[in-house]
Amino acid sequence: MAERRLMMAFAHPDDEPHLAGSTIARYAAEGADVIVVIITRGEAGEIAPGVDATPENLGEVREAELRASMKVTGASLEMLEYRDSGMAGTPENEDPRAFVQAPESQVVAELVDLMRKHRPQVEVTFDENGGYGHPDHIFVSKTTTIAFKESGNSSFESPGGMEPWSPLKLYYMGFPRSRIKRFVEEYRKMKPDNEISEIDPETLGVPDEMFTTQLEVAQYVPVRREAAAQHRSQGSPFDMFPEAMHEDVFSIDHLILVDPPPAPGLSETDLFEGI
Repeated sequence: MAERRLMMAFAHPDDEPHLAGSTIARYAAEGADVIVVIITRGEAGEIAPGVDATPENLGEVREAELRASMKVTGASLEMLEYRDSGMAGTPENEDPRAFVQAPESQVVAELVDLMRKHRPQVEVTFDENGGYGHPDHIFVSKTTTIAFKESGNSSFESPGGMEPWSPLKLYYMGFPRSRIKRFVEEYRKMKPDNEISEIDPETLGVPDEMFTTQLEVAQYVPVRREAAAQHRSQGSPFDMFPEAMHEDVFSIDHLILVDPPPAPGLSETDLFEGI
């Protein structure tokens, strides 16, 4: 088992490269054991033009894409068996198999099992708003946060019956609001008539001043892009931007240290700092 172990919990295939691909690649390249937990197979996602997928087999297609992406970044994968809940207010939210319909205690117990199995020192998930309010993102952030606290609790019994393990640090990962504003501005210039035009950037991402941790990942941006390219069934507005812009905007990944509570003015450059 690697000395440094990092676990990251996200909701759908393609969440991991777009948000954290460079960070995953960096720590895997540095020899850490990186475990990515994906909660659903993304069955409610849209299908990009020209992709050989159907609503009936999209989950299988996206899982295969996810596994290919993991090979690119060098991380290992754990998957839970929930269904994509879709965007807020859609019929998929009401599907009894949807992740947001699952009992919170059940999801927490499954995540605790994974933490006790892999014994990470560091746990990462979405910020509390899930980046842009996606119900699955919000729910995985909430349940991961609870599981982080319960994993080391000897009185908490998880299904696997493994020994308690206390991860040392919990982070929320997100996009700085300034970065999202830049993308929206550039996107509007390149494609004036688009679905993003009505979005208020002030409602997306995380205010820049909230971040405690900035990771230098410039050399891993090409890996991030290659990993994201494996998710062919899902279109991304990032795809139209030139390579130079990707290297510029994505050269730093941003996280918030949640637990232990950060000291005022904390500015970290490594998730394992202090461990």
